[in-house]
Amino acid sequence: MAHFSKAKLYLFIGLFLICMCGLMLQIIETRILSVISWYHLAFLSISMAMFGMTAGSLFVYFNERWFTAERLFENMVWICNAFAIAVTVSALLLISTVLFIGGMAELLMMALFWLKLIVILAVPYFFAGMAISLALTRSP
Repeated sequence: MAHFSKAKLYLFIGLFLICMCGLMLQIIETRILSVISWYHLAFLSISMAMFGMTAGSLFVYFNERWFTAERLFENMVWICNAFAIAVTVSALLLISTVLFIGGMAELLMMALFWLKLIVILAVPYFFAGMAISLALTRSP
């Protein structure tokens, strides 16, 4: 049996928790979107989760000098705090979002609604993707 140090155990627990929170957020957003809009729009949350996590991972990958292995703990602390704040703000903005339904006169409003929805849904996953990428690539 492999010997795990306390630091590795804490890293694995933290990685499990951030992944679990990301999955729970997807489920919650899917349920909220199915209630406040059309049912098929609920699957947008899954797409935005994949988009946000990929963008966060690519951000870590392309800014390697900012995210060194020596500063892993410091980076994980602020990224996980940012994830928690982004989840709270995202949930509040999502439940207060109003869907505009109309004709061509409201095309601009519909485009702004989609842009707002994409930003609201993707930002928390951006930080989750950063945290998961750092945990998997920069930890010893």
